[in-house]
Amino acid sequence: MARHPARSRSAVLLAATLVIGACSASVELSAGEPSADPPVDEAGPADEAGPADEPVDTQLDEEVTPAEPGVTTDDTTGDTAQPDDSGAVPGAAGIGDSLYPGLGNGGYDVDHYKLDLAFDPGTRAIDAIATITATATTDLSSFNLDFSGLTVEGVTVDDVPADFERIDTELTIDAPTVLAAGEPFVTTIEYSGVPALVSAGTATPVGGWTDTGSDVYVAGEPTGASGWFPVNEHPLDKATYRIEIAVPDGLEVAANGLLVDEISADGVTTWVYDTRDPMASYLVTLAIGELTLVDAGTVDGVVIRHAFADELTDEGAAEAERIPEMIEVLAELFGPYPFEAYGMLVVDDSFGAALETQTLSIFSSDLVSTDARFESIVVHELAHQWFGDSVSIGDWSDIWLNEGFATYAEALWLEATEPGFDIDASAADLIAVVGSLLDTPPGSPDPARLFDVSVYQRGGLTLHALRREVGDDAFFEILQTWVARYGGANATTVDFIALAEEVSGADLGALFDAWLFDPEVPALG
Repeated sequence: MARHPARSRSAVLLAATLVIGACSASVELSAGEPSADPPVDEAGPADEAGPADEPVDTQLDEEVTPAEPGVTTDDTTGDTAQPDDSGAVPGAAGIGDSLYPGLGNGGYDVDHYKLDLAFDPGTRAIDAIATITATATTDLSSFNLDFSGLTVEGVTVDDVPADFERIDTELTIDAPTVLAAGEPFVTTIEYSGVPALVSAGTATPVGGWTDTGSDVYVAGEPTGASGWFPVNEHPLDKATYRIEIAVPDGLEVAANGLLVDEISADGVTTWVYDTRDPMASYLVTLAIGELTLVDAGTVDGVVIRHAFADELTDEGAAEAERIPEMIEVLAELFGPYPFEAYGMLVVDDSFGAALETQTLSIFSSDLVSTDARFESIVVHELAHQWFGDSVSIGDWSDIWLNEGFATYAEALWLEATEPGFDIDASAADLIAVVGSLLDTPPGSPDPARLFDVSVYQRGGLTLHALRREVGDDAFFEILQTWVARYGGANATTVDFIALAEEVSGADLGALFDAWLFDPEVPALG
């Protein structure tokens, strides 16, 4: 994600394409005006284990922030969790992320979330049931979910009532019987209350469920989902979703995927959305309010639909106008668009950010205009559907794989559509103008500044340096192979370097070391 000061439409420097994207709000620097305080932005199955953070619950408009890491882990790392008499172990209260070790949980993989919510616009509260279908990856005696701020009223596992304990943001559920490795199980959690904002301790303008008093929307990265539903909150555990939201007639609802049903009775309409493809939890979004829902047809079989706050319909339509063309151009570069639908969700709140929520990127009201001057942000969020959403990172330290790729996609769009755009000159000008802001290696981000300008701009420059080193044919084969091989799953920086060397036949270790891990910004070859 990125915050974004106003940009000049004529600025075609790569520097003018700074978008802070995973939660992709875009931030941009105009040529000749480097900021001394660069903007910050926010924002797959395996046996997981690792130490746990212990954040503190708060109420609406407050944030849940992490405390000191704990030590509970599962047996996939050989750490402190001990088996009971059956040989089963507690699942880890952390997935083992190198930057945020308390995020996510170990011992199982979620396959599907079914979220049934009823929203009361008077109290701003929800009554909800989360039905979570998962598969144990080790014999489990208990397991954890990330969950903040709401009241848990009951839990069942495979239809049997289960004991549970809530400590800060960890919900620990005791399995009524051992959950055997490789076997599916279904957990149902009833809960209610006013959802809370959540923070992983990194600078970001949004943290999940946001209630303006008239409208609700969800945007949060790297955390936020756990403020409104129980979840394994890490990109490693992607899942499909069915979201059913009941609201009084007169309000509209938008969410990821496709609207598959509207059920109206007694003054209440339940909106039902399904996603076809697995999704990381930070990419789940919804909006409740007075929305204009737009059916914009299809492009190459992809359903194009948008949801605009009623007051911002003209601005949203203007920014969205070139999306079909953008999909066609990026598909030529990266391979087929990976999902069943795409569109923009524009909310009536000026939080200064945009986020690549899967199939329906969310935009702040101050990042849309009737003259479509935020076109590069629209491209950035669309590019994330390939890089970040379809190919998801395996660890938050790999964030440049999301943001650097989406930032470079902005320049590729200009190269494809603007006659005379010189991408080499743009990259050189970027280093000359804002090089002093790029001395943080994007391959080693600070967890407190996950969305540092360097992650975006130097991450994008890394790809340009790779392109110059291996040539266009090999470079675009690398990008398309990356999406084809890892789409729908997770990958790391190590995976990308290995693939680039495999496709190009070149030893690229020195290039990636210099651009991703050395403090000094290298010279472009």
